[in-house]
Amino acid sequence: MKRFVSVFCIATLLACSIPSAYAKPKTVKLTFWSLFTGGDGEFFNAMIDEFNRTHADIQLKSDPAKYTDYYTKLTTSLASKNAPDIVVVHRDNMLPYVKSGLLHPLDDVLKTIQAPLGDYVAAPLNACRFDGKLYSLPLDVHPIIMYYNKDVLAKAGIAKIPQTFDELIAAAKTVQEKTGAIGLGIDNTTATYKAYTLTRAFISGMGQRGGSVLTADCKKAAFNNSNGIAVIQSLIDAANKHGVTPKGYDYDSAMTDFRLGKTAFYFNGVWATGVFEGQKGLNFAAVPFPPLWGKAGAWAGSHTLAIPVQKKMSQEKIEAAAQFIVWMTQHGEMWAKAGHIPTMVSVRSKSSFTSLPYRADYATAAESVIAAPNTPAWQEIYDNLSDLLEAAVAQNQTGVQAAAAMEKKVNEILAGY
Repeated sequence: MKRFVSVFCIATLLACSIPSAYAKPKTVKLTFWSLFTGGDGEFFNAMIDEFNRTHADIQLKSDPAKYTDYYTKLTTSLASKNAPDIVVVHRDNMLPYVKSGLLHPLDDVLKTIQAPLGDYVAAPLNACRFDGKLYSLPLDVHPIIMYYNKDVLAKAGIAKIPQTFDELIAAAKTVQEKTGAIGLGIDNTTATYKAYTLTRAFISGMGQRGGSVLTADCKKAAFNNSNGIAVIQSLIDAANKHGVTPKGYDYDSAMTDFRLGKTAFYFNGVWATGVFEGQKGLNFAAVPFPPLWGKAGAWAGSHTLAIPVQKKMSQEKIEAAAQFIVWMTQHGEMWAKAGHIPTMVSVRSKSSFTSLPYRADYATAAESVIAAPNTPAWQEIYDNLSDLLEAAVAQNQTGVQAAAAMEKKVNEILAGY
């Protein structure tokens, strides 16, 4: 009996001394919201799946939302401090949330988990800092670029890729005359998505001509001048005077026409690359947005990953969320399959990134991006510029008329902030 007891006790002690090696690890469960439901959604979901597969201790449940509903839903949840553990926030939309104290500063937790901040490209990382504090990490840089159909251009006898707006119009006209294809795809009306391509081209043009949309202090509009009027007039004339861009052209139609080989030149963000690669028989190129109005430069945005402030903040969840955010940026080559440009230097040198077609052709566009002005009014300004540029094209306004209307609206918006 004594021998049985002693053996039992020894076995018990041994069992109690080694549970950490054999016990099932505790899993931190995190909720996550994203706005990737279009062509890049499948690539983002693949990243989530890979993270979950390789991390038994942290598991993500992703809940995608339509872009048109996303920020309304996000703002409401942040204000009530009932948001998910991690969210996607465009860099251009961050400032109002930061000023309202709705995003958790990341500096301390990133130090705790020893995040390699020195590996990030400086510009997109520093853009996520406000008053010296880091409130998110940039997942990508996504500038507007130019796509063109090689087969259509060859059929039209065009060998030189246009570098000025006049050259672009001339080439687009030649395409239409010789092939019947659409010369230039720029969506210019609202369907399920605002005519943001017009706005992105306008912002790019202002930067290329050495100007900007707002004054340096972000208190007034700064485009009702010769630079702004010239850029706006060009966009109006593409549809009305030259007829190389269809009027009443919505985003989905413009993208579909290029995907199906019906368009020669097309403006959109890098995120369309992955969709076009999946189109059988489409022989295309993707290059930085040309210096159509002057020097090189193009509008660019950035998806960032942030941790919302909650009613109760668990340090365990904060650290797990930060680990997920860093992992996502460290595996930016997976996100680059959708077309986006990674924000970590080491990722850009991975063979899994450099071997991707097209990306190297436009990765340099990230070095001359034209970022949005740093004002909490920007999203409202951005939306209204899109609406007013849409109206300018639809009504065939003059550049002078459109610039005046846009200036009036922008200054009214800024006065309210």
